[in-house]
Amino acid sequence: MTINMQTAISHMRALMGKGVTYSQGGSRTGADGTADCSGAVYASLNAAGANLFAGNTDSMFRDLPKLGFSKTNPPYAYGDIFVWGIEGQSGGNAGHTGIFLDKDNVIHCNFTANGVSIDNYAAIHSYSNPPATVFRLAGQSGEPVTEPTKDAAKQENTKENMDNSGEVEEYSYIGKRLCLKGWHFASDPTKEATGGESDDDPGSSGSSGGAIGSVNWESIQSRAQFFVSICTELGIPKNTTLALAANAYSESTLDPAAAEANGMGKGYFQWSYAYNWGDVPNHMTRSYADAKFQIEYAKSYKAQWISVGYGSWEQFWSGAASPSDLTMAWLMSWERPAVATDRWAGFNRVVNVDALDFGNGRSATRSVKAVKQTKETFEGNAKEIIEIFDATNDKLLRTVDVEIKARKDIAEQNPNVEGVKWSGFDLCIDFEHKNPFYIQLVRVRADGARKVLHVQVLFFPHSSSRSDIGHDYCSDDYFMIICTDKKGKSEFVRDILGGLGWGIGPNEIPMCTFTVPIDEAKKFDGHMDCNVIIYKKMFDGIVKTITLNKDDETATIEIDHKMAEWEYRQIPNNYTVKNRTFPDVFCQSPFLHSTEWYIDADAEAHKEKINYAFSRQSHLEALDKAVELTDNLWWRVGTCYDRHLEIGEFGEKKNYIISETGQTERHLKIIDQVSITKEFEQVFNVATVYGEKSDSSQASLTLREAYLDQQQRGKPIIEGFPIVILNSTANKEQKNYYTNITKIASSNSLEFAILDEFSINLEQGKLIEKTISMNDIAPFEEGGKAISDEERSKQSMIAYKAAVKQLKSARRRDVIRVRIGELPCDLNVLDRVYFDYHNYVTLFDKCSRYCKKIYGASDDFYITQIETSFDNNLVETNVLTLSKELHRDGDNY
Repeated sequence: MTINMQTAISHMRALMGKGVTYSQGGSRTGADGTADCSGAVYASLNAAGANLFAGNTDSMFRDLPKLGFSKTNPPYAYGDIFVWGIEGQSGGNAGHTGIFLDKDNVIHCNFTANGVSIDNYAAIHSYSNPPATVFRLAGQSGEPVTEPTKDAAKQENTKENMDNSGEVEEYSYIGKRLCLKGWHFASDPTKEATGGESDDDPGSSGSSGGAIGSVNWESIQSRAQFFVSICTELGIPKNTTLALAANAYSESTLDPAAAEANGMGKGYFQWSYAYNWGDVPNHMTRSYADAKFQIEYAKSYKAQWISVGYGSWEQFWSGAASPSDLTMAWLMSWERPAVATDRWAGFNRVVNVDALDFGNGRSATRSVKAVKQTKETFEGNAKEIIEIFDATNDKLLRTVDVEIKARKDIAEQNPNVEGVKWSGFDLCIDFEHKNPFYIQLVRVRADGARKVLHVQVLFFPHSSSRSDIGHDYCSDDYFMIICTDKKGKSEFVRDILGGLGWGIGPNEIPMCTFTVPIDEAKKFDGHMDCNVIIYKKMFDGIVKTITLNKDDETATIEIDHKMAEWEYRQIPNNYTVKNRTFPDVFCQSPFLHSTEWYIDADAEAHKEKINYAFSRQSHLEALDKAVELTDNLWWRVGTCYDRHLEIGEFGEKKNYIISETGQTERHLKIIDQVSITKEFEQVFNVATVYGEKSDSSQASLTLREAYLDQQQRGKPIIEGFPIVILNSTANKEQKNYYTNITKIASSNSLEFAILDEFSINLEQGKLIEKTISMNDIAPFEEGGKAISDEERSKQSMIAYKAAVKQLKSARRRDVIRVRIGELPCDLNVLDRVYFDYHNYVTLFDKCSRYCKKIYGASDDFYITQIETSFDNNLVETNVLTLSKELHRDGDNY
């Protein structure tokens, strides 16, 4: 394992440029915009090639030696890591850590700066003089293995001290689709490789300004870029430049200082005597100025060209023909060898032509500013690749070319880092592998050098939901409790004391409690599978608590539905889902808890698309958030199958009648008084949606785009829920409709609201307004670009649908509770049944005429809650909660 401390320090500087704030309670690594001292150092070491869990200052005493660090004494040096505190006692606030930039200065994440800062080590250590240990990654000589950049301790980030920095900001792996978004910056370090008299004049003797970065004379690719950048500055067309480079490679391996052993041939094109080639033999160094002199002289010396059927001098310099044809034209018309060879093919075998940068080539004489712009473009357009490795054996599986994109936001964070603007990537590829895999970002510079940024994300093979729905317990007409341990061994319990029961609701985890003799308690254990099979029903549980009562020799067992497993594991940081359906997302990792689950999605769930950035939510929280952001989807569990989750709109009309009379199998007889509760407290029917932001920036959430979509349709997006513009200066209980507006700018004086026409009618025209905050679905910038209309429209529509769902849940409702006997096993919450109740006067008491009309139009009601109980004799009864409309209670959508 090789650790590059220059990359680690670059990562620390990237966190500083990003503006992370100090916190010990967040990600600690900067992933969520917060970091602490040890988390920042661990993240930086991982970016540099380590593979460590983000521990604390105390764990660094053990982890750093594993990476090859050893304790060192002053003077300290670039890349040394200090740890304050006593080993075994330095966790939390008792310790601190950071990285040395030179013998005097360190970069560290700290409370005082509320982020990452560069400070004098002696000064910060003098505040409390804590015990300090300094570790060094050293070679055999004991000296640091990483050479410092020349501006290592500079307060400002530069292209050198930020070299090889970046991060993967968002990623997802759903189906075969691997998506990655982030940035990776790598620069050509400034070196005096070519000598020079002036850095200001690209044409001065020895200047490398026009060479677009340093030249690695050991690399043919770097030599080719040096040659190309000079031709670009001279205004030579691209194809002609390539032809000249191909011939120069054949003659001199692209070395302007090349000389034949006999002294006859010199320079790029192997000129011989001075009297034949003017002053060219006096310009045979590797300086930029001499190389430029040689190419300019070749361009001016028309007398050497003899047309032999390969085109004229003018045609060659126009660059109209292909590089291959122009290469042959120069060879036969200028060099005129006895035997022609394919110099273009030879050049292509050693030079990656696609990686060469040609700038804009608009002027033969360019200013320093123009040269710098070309340099920036070159560094931005250097080849970026992603390498994918098998995590079990580190075998390279695939290399993916990446289109580098502009990131204005990163450039704004780091204004002094030349070229950092061209560092972004945002791509999706199809990829599948049987083993876990990982990636690394590699910037391949024009000189062939590789800058590797390690990414601490492990992608696992796809785990998909099982394809077989499994055994149907509706046919099991007996009582038994089956406890199954992790090894698959089962224990059976057939005796309970008293009854048992459970409740099932939409978007809820049911729970069940029962009591057994104390000698049966040994068959139960925490998180063990526990299936309660009881007369054509099965509660699919896992053991939550076991309470022993020695006095009466009993044990009370509390079990949760297995849906509670979905709270055990979390979605990774910044895992972004774009335009994927519910089954596509929740039937596969990382959103599916395990392959033991069967996910049953209805037609609406197959149509609804998810667009959301998940981050460290549990699987259950992710599912709740996804259905919350729709206007019509829910999830539920039942009592028929093992580990069976349903996602959908539901509302299926079941062929059952709940009534006081009737003797058929379709009739579910009411065996107790009907309870009716009228609920009005939660009512609102006008929703104003906004993003919880402190400004009115372009990223603020608005319903503007959804409103414009509605205007184009000529009708509400969802029937009964029109979007209107509220008059901010008047408070009148009436709707305000406006004419079509083709484009409405963001304005604090304009408010868009959604009306629930059904609820307004139920309230006899009274408007009750509520503001809904949705701060986690606001549109966001990508790659530093302005937010697109498509992205803004998409997020506006998500907000609209989520608000509609809340409006539906906020309607006045009559909550009806009825007790019946045995519940058919094919009935579940969110199904609809026929409710035949004779006391309509009570039901419609004080209801508006519109309300009575709606209620009278149909006797179908949703089942919104099922409370099942079995008495001491295991006789079943059920209390059903019925409602005309689906609604949410609290956080349960």
